[in-house]
Amino acid sequence: MSDKRKVVIDCDPGIDDCFALMLCIKHLDVVGIVAVGGNTGLAYTEKNARYMTELTGRPDIPVYAGYDMPMMNKLVRATEVHGSGGLGTVSIEEPKKKLEEQHGVDYLIDVFMNRDDVSLITLGPLTNVAQAILKEPRLKERIPEILCMGGSAFVGNTTPTAEFNIYVDPEAAKIVFESGIPIRLVGLNVTRQNRMSYDDVDRLKAMGNPVADFAAKILSFTAGMDGRTSLCDACAVSWLVDPNIITKSAKVHVDVETRGEFTRGMTVCDWREYMGKNPKEDISHEKQFENPASVPNVDVALEFDEQRFRKVLFDTIASYGE
Repeated sequence: MSDKRKVVIDCDPGIDDCFALMLCIKHLDVVGIVAVGGNTGLAYTEKNARYMTELTGRPDIPVYAGYDMPMMNKLVRATEVHGSGGLGTVSIEEPKKKLEEQHGVDYLIDVFMNRDDVSLITLGPLTNVAQAILKEPRLKERIPEILCMGGSAFVGNTTPTAEFNIYVDPEAAKIVFESGIPIRLVGLNVTRQNRMSYDDVDRLKAMGNPVADFAAKILSFTAGMDGRTSLCDACAVSWLVDPNIITKSAKVHVDVETRGEFTRGMTVCDWREYMGKNPKEDISHEKQFENPASVPNVDVALEFDEQRFRKVLFDTIASYGE
């Protein structure tokens, strides 16, 4: 029996999701993968997820398809960042691995209602998770923890205030954040602390194994894009792969804005206890006073060890050739 941490991953591959899956499949015990529409459509995200299990030598990991569309929001994709098929300019053949017949939401319900040893990682819009909670409210007591790539402590990317994953389906995110399930959030404020470049593409090419070759191809599409190519999802899962990569976090109350004209999809973090006097800081990273009216519901990552992350990432991809 594996002593690795057991996880279910809900994702929308997506270039950075693929890098996250490379890390998770090597370092964690991936019980199952559920695809959601997000970076691109579900027909591509579930196919890409199946392909990644084959590429990494783990076709035994079951892959399920969830929802393609947000609960209420207008459809938003990120194909300008990930390509129409989610893998930049890379085209893949139909994987031999088949998609599971069970709907992804029903799988989420089954696995968490019947197991006590599995955590949930979310790397895309939270549509599947919210729909599962609505269908089976007891999940609020059954999911032990969610590690979520989404939102931001401060600035957004899809809008000035909203990060893509939350903006795609704010209503779903609101249901999840208000569920009472413990959440660890890795947002743009952390992932922006990592930068990938064309030098990293060359480093991957030099490794000479199929996983690294694929990684180089998809990274070459997005490397250096607007100076912000960060592999957000890989940064997020690194908190479970090596807890020392996230060097600072803070437990605060986080709401998801669904009505604001300019702030729809914003993760509204209550930083009032952390307001310091340094004008060069967004906030102090140490609590300045106690505010009993603010009840924390999210552990928000703040600081990130980029060099430690990069070593884990490249060592992991190189290890697929061993």
